[in-house]
Amino acid sequence: MLCSFGISLAENTPKADIASLKDTSLKHLNLLSDSTLFFTERLKQLALDIGDKEAESFSYQLSGSYFLKKGEITKGFENTIKALHISEEIKDWPDVSTICNNIGVYYFRKRDYKKALEYYLKGLESIRSGMYEADEITLEQRRHEVSMLLNIGEVYMKWGHNQLGLKYEDEAYVSAIKYNFKEEEAYVLAIKAQIYANLGEMEEATAYINEALLHFEVFDDQYALCEYKLMSAEYYFMSSNLELARKQALEVYELAKSLEAMFFIKDVCELLANIEHEDNNWKAAYHYVTEFNEVKSKIDNIEIETRVEKIKSSYESDKHISEIYSLKLEKEYNERVMNDQEKFIYVLVIIFVVSGIFIYFLYRFYKDLKVAYQKISDKNFKIEIQAEEIAAQRDHLQEYVELIDSKNRRISAGVNYATRIQNASLPIRSNIEKLFKELVLFYKPRDLVSGDFYYSSGMLEGVEDEMAIIACSDCTGHGVPGAFMSLIGTGLLNEIIKVKHITSPKDILENLHLQLQKTLKQHESYGVQDGMDISIALINYTKKKAVVSSAKNSWLYYQNGRQFVMKGDRRSIGGMDLNSSSFNNYDVDFSKEETFIYFYSDGYQDQLGGPNNKKFLVKRFRQLMEEIHQYPAQEQEKILLNRFESWRKQQNETQTDDILVLGFKL
Repeated sequence: MLCSFGISLAENTPKADIASLKDTSLKHLNLLSDSTLFFTERLKQLALDIGDKEAESFSYQLSGSYFLKKGEITKGFENTIKALHISEEIKDWPDVSTICNNIGVYYFRKRDYKKALEYYLKGLESIRSGMYEADEITLEQRRHEVSMLLNIGEVYMKWGHNQLGLKYEDEAYVSAIKYNFKEEEAYVLAIKAQIYANLGEMEEATAYINEALLHFEVFDDQYALCEYKLMSAEYYFMSSNLELARKQALEVYELAKSLEAMFFIKDVCELLANIEHEDNNWKAAYHYVTEFNEVKSKIDNIEIETRVEKIKSSYESDKHISEIYSLKLEKEYNERVMNDQEKFIYVLVIIFVVSGIFIYFLYRFYKDLKVAYQKISDKNFKIEIQAEEIAAQRDHLQEYVELIDSKNRRISAGVNYATRIQNASLPIRSNIEKLFKELVLFYKPRDLVSGDFYYSSGMLEGVEDEMAIIACSDCTGHGVPGAFMSLIGTGLLNEIIKVKHITSPKDILENLHLQLQKTLKQHESYGVQDGMDISIALINYTKKKAVVSSAKNSWLYYQNGRQFVMKGDRRSIGGMDLNSSSFNNYDVDFSKEETFIYFYSDGYQDQLGGPNNKKFLVKRFRQLMEEIHQYPAQEQEKILLNRFESWRKQQNETQTDDILVLGFKL
């Protein structure tokens, strides 16, 4: 069974003419009319005029199909390959996959399995590219992938590479069951049966073909039942089980008779003759051989008649089109002569009318000119008065401009000073680097001041073990409001850790939540309901253990090159949070192997840009960290910056939010 998807249409085309030409071209292609080329050429020209690449690709697909059906293989493939190149250029992966599949089907039917496999594999790669780039994978994409895997497996089976064929059919089978694609599951079972038959494992082949038949009986697909029951009978015959072979073959015989499917009648008569011959039933064998020859003769006669009718129909169609074209030329010529005569009369009438109108308007123009001159004189006088008023207003506005400029300078100076205050409140990088083997600190505020901040306690004093605390926080908002929140957060952390000597990360977060609610009076109706998401870690150097707790923010860590994604608790710090569950601690042991831990705010993954002007997203961010976590810290920071700028500048987007990525090796 070959899964073929036909010629793909570009959906929701905004131009009505494009849609109309597509429908007309398809109708003529189905009739195999020579007018197909006329309409596809018009479609291609219109697509080029309006820059519709999808429609241009579709026009080449249609003309390619027409030539292939006519037997003009070279022209057919030239047009089909052009369609493929255009769809690849615009990255229309479903269309690329469909075209590759159709080319593969053509080569498969020609028994050129090498070429068929080449295009099937390219089609599979294309549909998977489309699935990778899609925000959400549809069931239709999954079904397309299963069909491509099925076709690849069938090529390998026909080519004699049975184990490779079985590999792809098994992969298709798993997906078909997972997504409940019953029809594809049935055809996979049928192909697997053929593979096991090729391998000589007839018991397996018979089991698979009979399981496929159960599906086709549910679908009530009469022709598929004929084809695969016949195959089941052949497998029983090859296994010398003549009784079951005869039973299945007779069922096919009766079904094919009811469908008047002569090709199946011919094949089943041949099989029944072999069965009866093997069972020494000479009379029955002779009966089926006689019927086989009669049906084969009828089929040959029908094929000859069909070819004659096709040639006759093609001749009549071409003759009719030629006559219509001649009549059309004659009609156009007569209409052109009449139009030329009418145009000459109209031109003479228009000349006389225009001359009279010109004289009339010339007189009116003279009278209006005198009136306009008087009006201009009056307006000039009014303009002089208005000019004096505008000059007075300009002087007044200049005073306002100078006042606003003065205020802007004071505001800018204030914000610049606030930047210095915030930078002074952040830990010095060199002091943090003393705590870790390597430190990644990618800190990029959206404005001069930031709502993201990082915190380090340094080595804690007054405790038995050598310990330090480090945190990464994302406050509500950005700019000046976010900066205020970051200063409050830093102050509260210093009080909780260095004054109250609380070191358990989950207890620090609980105290920070309560202190922030109290500081911002969030239980009062006039209180400020802002807060922050934060990840915090206690590093115990003596016990070689890191204890991490996180409010909302997810975090990553790597051991032996393996990525572990850790979800934060579904609570934020501050605000009237109805979630009363406590924060949790997570232990990370680094006594036996190097460990790299990453905290981050949501600014990097929320940045707009890329080829489709979408968010960078957390999935792409985690893949990026997977790529770079083994690089030196400075190289990681450089890649983070370059990838961020590249993503943002593809659509000339400004920075969306404050960004903070904090990583450290233990």
